[in-house]
Order: sequence, then C-alpha cells, then structure tokens
Amino acid sequence: MEENVWISIVAVAVSVLVIEAALAFWRSRKFSGAQDLLIKAKQETMEIAQMSLHNPHPQIQVSERGKVIFANPAALKEFPGIEHQAVDHVILHGLAGAKSREVTYESKIYDQTIALTRVNGEIAYVVYCHDITERKSYESEIQAAREKAEYLRQEAEAAKEARGDFLANMSHELRTPMNGIIGLSDMLIDKGLRGEKQTMIEAVNSSARNLLILLNDILDFSKIEAGELTMENIPFDMRAVVKQIEFLQKPMASQKGLVMNSEIDANVPALLIGDPSRLQQILNNLISNALKFTEAGSVSLSVYGQEGQKGDFVTRIVVRDTGIGIAEDKQKTIFQKFQQADASTARKYGGTGLGLAITKDLVEMMGGTLEMDSKLGIGTTFTVTLSLPVSNKEVVGAAQEQIGVQGVINRAARILLVDDHPVNLLVLRQAMQKFGIENFDEASSGKQALSLFQKNKYDLIIMDCQMPEMDGYDAAMKIRECEDSASRPVILAATADAMKGAEEKCKAAGMDDYISKPIDWKKLQHMLQRWLPGTADKKEPAQEALPGTDETAEQTDKDRGAEIIDWDHLKMFTSDDPEFENEVIQVFVENLKTDITEMHKSLKARDYVGWDSWVHKLYGSSSNVGANALAAVCDEGQLLCEKQDIQKIHETHKHILIEYKRVCEYLAERQ
Repeated sequence: MEENVWISIVAVAVSVLVIEAALAFWRSRKFSGAQDLLIKAKQETMEIAQMSLHNPHPQIQVSERGKVIFANPAALKEFPGIEHQAVDHVILHGLAGAKSREVTYESKIYDQTIALTRVNGEIAYVVYCHDITERKSYESEIQAAREKAEYLRQEAEAAKEARGDFLANMSHELRTPMNGIIGLSDMLIDKGLRGEKQTMIEAVNSSARNLLILLNDILDFSKIEAGELTMENIPFDMRAVVKQIEFLQKPMASQKGLVMNSEIDANVPALLIGDPSRLQQILNNLISNALKFTEAGSVSLSVYGQEGQKGDFVTRIVVRDTGIGIAEDKQKTIFQKFQQADASTARKYGGTGLGLAITKDLVEMMGGTLEMDSKLGIGTTFTVTLSLPVSNKEVVGAAQEQIGVQGVINRAARILLVDDHPVNLLVLRQAMQKFGIENFDEASSGKQALSLFQKNKYDLIIMDCQMPEMDGYDAAMKIRECEDSASRPVILAATADAMKGAEEKCKAAGMDDYISKPIDWKKLQHMLQRWLPGTADKKEPAQEALPGTDETAEQTDKDRGAEIIDWDHLKMFTSDDPEFENEVIQVFVENLKTDITEMHKSLKARDYVGWDSWVHKLYGSSSNVGANALAAVCDEGQLLCEKQDIQKIHETHKHILIEYKRVCEYLAERQ
C-alpha cells in the first residue's frame, strides 16, 4: 500500500511539473491572465495533496471495480491490510448507494461519509472515516441515565400513589368509627343525662374530637409534604372569621377561667380575597395553642393593617397570651415538625407537635410570614402578616355565604340514606329525625341504593362512597344514567375520604355536593337547607335542636321562627350573651322602623336613588342580625334604580313591607 501512496505523490508531482511547463509556455506567450490561473491551480493542487496526506482521520479512495486507489497514512494505520483486501475489508463493505453510515471495526465505531468522484473517467468512491466510539459511549451512558431516571420517576409515582391510597384508606377507616363516636355521643349529650353519666359521655365526645384534630393535622402534614394542598382565592369577611373563632374558642377559655378578647381595626376592608377556611384553621391553631399553654390571665386576638403598594391590604393578625412562654434556646425548633419545646411539655400538654409547623406552612402558602416573640414565664405573641387583595363584591352576600343559614328544610322531601356501616346509618337516621324529616329509606350498598331508586322517587340521596358490591361513585353514575328530568335527585356524597381530589371525584361521578366524615351537623343542616329548601309554615312542627344544644322552650321558639331570624347567627354575633342579644334586637327594631319610614317617603317622592340607599342600609342591618328573609328581599332591591326598573322597585317595596311586618310581629310575640 505504501507503493500506492508514493504513486499518488508522484502523480501530484507530475501534475505540478505539467503546470510548471504550462506556465513556462504561457510566460513565453505573455498571457498573464492564464498564467495567474495556472499558478492558482498549482497552489490548490498542492494544498489538496497536503490535506489528504496529513488528514488525522482515515481517507480512502476506491474505484468502481473495488480497487483501492488511494489511502492516506491515517487509513493505513487504522485499517491494516486494506490496500490488499480492498472492498473485502469490513470498513469498505457495501459502499454502493450509501452516503453515510456507521461501521464497527475491532471494537471501534466509525462514522463514514461517502462521496462520488471520477478518476481517469471512471466513477470512484471517496470514503471519510471519523472515530465516534467515545461519543457513542457517552450517548449510551446518557440513555442509560435517562432510562434509570424514568424508572425512578415511575417508582416515585407508584410510591406516591401507594402513599395516597394508604392515607385515603386510613382516613376512611379512622373517620368511619369516629363518625359514629362523635355523632352518637352528641346525641347522648343532647338527651340531657345527669351527673356522672353526662360527665363520661362528654369526656368520650371530647376525646373523639381531639383524635379528629390529630387526624386532620397528620393529613394536612401529608398533603403539604406532597404538594397537594391547594388554596382558594375567594372574597371573605375578616370580621366574620374573627367572630367565628371567638364563638368557637370562648367556651374553652371560660372553662379555664381565662379572659379572651378579640378586636379588629376599623380600617380593615369589609371584604378581602383569600382562603377563609385555611385562615380560620391558622387562627384556630394559634388560639388553641395559646389556650393550651395559658393557665391564668388572658388570650387576645387583634387584626389591623394598612394599604399596600399594589392595591392590596397588608393584614397583621396578632395572637397574644400570658402563658408559660418558650425558652430562648427552644424557640428555633418550635416550628419544626413533630417538635415541642421540650419532652415535659409533650407529656403535660399532649399534641403531635405538628400544629405550629402546619400553621407556618399554611401562612407561607398564602404568601405571608409568621413571627414569634416569647419570654419564659411571661407569655408568647404570634404575628401573621398577609398581603390580601381587596374585594369590591357586595359585603352581605359574601358574609351570608360564609356564615348564614339559608332557610328552612323541606321536611316533606323523600330522602335515601346509603351507607354500609350500621353505625353511620344510625347517625344519619337520628340526624333526619332531629331535622324533622320522617320520609326516608335506607340502603347498605350502592347496588341496593340503585334498586330502590328504580322503584321510588327521591328528592335527595346521601351517598357513602366506599361500599361493597357497588361503591357510591358507580351507584351515582348509574343513577344519573337511568334518571329523567322529572326524577333527578340531588346526590350528596358523605365520605370518610378527606384527601385531595375526593370532592372532584364525587363531582365527576355526578354527585352535587360533598361532606366529609365525621359529619359536622351544622354543615349537613346547611346543605339540606340549600338543596331541600322549604317554605315557612306556622303549623309545621318545629325542627328539633341540633345535637349538643339544649332543648329548652326558648330554643324551640327560636327554631320556630328561624326563617325570620337566624338565631344561630345572632348568637355567634353576640357571643351567646342574652343581655347583649336583647340589646341588639332592641336597637335593630328601633332603627328598622325609622329606615322603613324613610324608605317609604323616598318612594312616594319618586326619589329612587334615595330609596336604593335606604334599601342598602336595611340589607346590611337585617343580615347582620340574621333577619335573612328581609335581607334577601332587600338584596333583590339593590341597584334597581340603576337599571331604571320602576315597576320592579314598587313590587320589591311591597315585599319589603311584608317581611318587615313579619319580623315585627314575630319579635313582638317573643317578648
């Protein structure tokens, strides 16, 4: 093969000599332009020869008949014997028709580029070879890494799904018996037992509710760790949230002999945008924590703030107590999960050590900060700072959505209760009786529920989700498939699955609403009021008190007029203080008469703008004391003057006067 190389070199030399001779000829002829062309051709020929000979990558030229015409030194070194084997050599197999390919030779991989040329009038192949063994090794490693990463991702997804299934099952298994314990103990408390029996049943109820708090903490922790906890952004009334917290926590403060105060600054907007449920959870955690670690003195809740630079309201919520305080060296660990100040604290006060950690996570998920200032033996102050957008939505509408009872229940409705657990059926049965509903059937499986639906017409179905034979999701879908417009029942999911996506899964199956177990009786009552609204009827028997309330004559009387005055709302507003309640009612009645008079004068004078302002004022005062029927009519009247609907204004005016008369007559009867 060395001979071929020398032949190529000689050929190049001959070419150069020919060009030199031509140059000499053209110099003698004095053709300077042709001379320049020949000089350039000489240079290019020399460069091509040099590039081929010194190319570090193998370069081979093969004739159409399969003979090697030229191979540079790199080719001779890489592929020994190629000059003799020619196309029989592995590196040159199958050249015809190929433009590029990969060839493996002695554990090395070469990328070949093949070009066609002509030598002495015959077709020849010029083969360029690049060693890509190292690159291929890298590519294999990268591909292996990708496959491993994909495998790990799939494993992580499977682990996440298994973890979710485990938590959902544990939630269901724990909440199901807790639903029975809390529900039935509520009902026993409601029976008015005396002495030691009452003390024991209250202890059972309290213990079950403490277990529920721990369960909720663990589930929230799991959701936060998995990134599955979501936040709502809806208008809410901060004052209503504070009142609700005060209503829930004051009894605990009273039991310990503590003073609990709350105040909210006048400059806090009527409506802010955020997640009221999570905010209530934050405040509940902080107040509960303060009450737990305070033996004497007080616990206070303050809300204030100022306008931010982006049109939001920088809200500061301060919870201050006179409790045991936290030692300085322990303060850094107080927000860590499963941590408390010290072991003695855990033994004395109990708890999982998750409450403050979850609270901090929730605050940060809302884009805020949680700070603490504490001195051992003096007390602790927690400060929550949140930047919340201000809402321009109607105040009362949002407040009613958050707190208010929406009316009375249609006790003539026919209901189907579906649950495979006999205790849960017992609890639901007792609830229906408490709400004054007697026309209901029971089913212990989805299959039985479907069979009953096909035979009877139901207005509402309360459906458990996890049942044998046919679960609640399948049952709901099959009911929706065979229903018609005349027999479409409302389906409420009552499930122990409190994990993310449970509500969406229920809605996807065709259910209209969702409530988690253990069932909160107030939430169930509000759901029934929403989906089975009834009309006021003085002859209709009063609904029994909810579990956990006293069945006094006064309470029964209040329930009888619940469609006129929402006493539960008023009790929350007045912190269940009878004297304050009477004072609020008295002020309301006095101002109501004045406002109605002025509203009537505005209408007679055709001052519809003035009429609208008095209606708006009536709306606010009525909803604040829980006069929902009157507030609802006033709500219809708002902004009618902007629509210039004069006929509607006069009709609404009459309805307002009717509701005003009902309120006055009812309150007069109670005095």
